[in-house]
Amino acid sequence: MPSIYLEKVVPESNMRRFYFISDEHQTTFVGYPVTIIFGRISERATFVTKVFPTEDRARRYFNRQMRIRQRHRYAVVKPPYLRDKANEKPIQLGFPMY
Repeated sequence: MPSIYLEKVVPESNMRRFYFISDEHQTTFVGYPVTIIFGRISERATFVTKVFPTEDRARRYFNRQMRIRQRHRYAVVKPPYLRDKANEKPIQLGFPMY
């Protein structure tokens, strides 16, 4: 499972949210971690790391979170640090499911 960056921007509602989910691709001593970072764009973020006993449970949690974000109309885009400075508008990528 890769790391995925999502955004939801609705200027009419003053909504500028982001959501980043990452599978750590490694086993810790206690299990398989999945890290989620979310919040308002350009403001302080909230970090949550959940550890699962099996890789299958971690993948199911990852997929469930992706379905929820898709239902809430988040778009998979390039993270801000990878965008061209001349083109500040996010480029929407596909919405993968793993």
